[in-house]
Amino acid sequence: MIRHINAFDEIASFMASGIDPERLISYEIPVSLIERYEILVEKEKNDKISPEEKGELDSLLMINHLISLAKLMAMKKLAAA
Repeated sequence: MIRHINAFDEIASFMASGIDPERLISYEIPVSLIERYEILVEKEKNDKISPEEKGELDSLLMINHLISLAKLMAMKKLAAA
């Protein structure tokens, strides 16, 4: 049986294994990206988001999800040590 591979899990695992766990856990998304995310969310709520901006918003959400997964894996790694 072929195991289904989740791309987010694979990349997050790679990040968690290749970066010092404490450094990864302490990583914060830059304020400029958070501000851009908030602008895009507001535009989406008001139905004033362009297709390009929607793609950018989706990318920011995926990146945040990936970083969150990697941080969780790093926390598990530290807890197991």
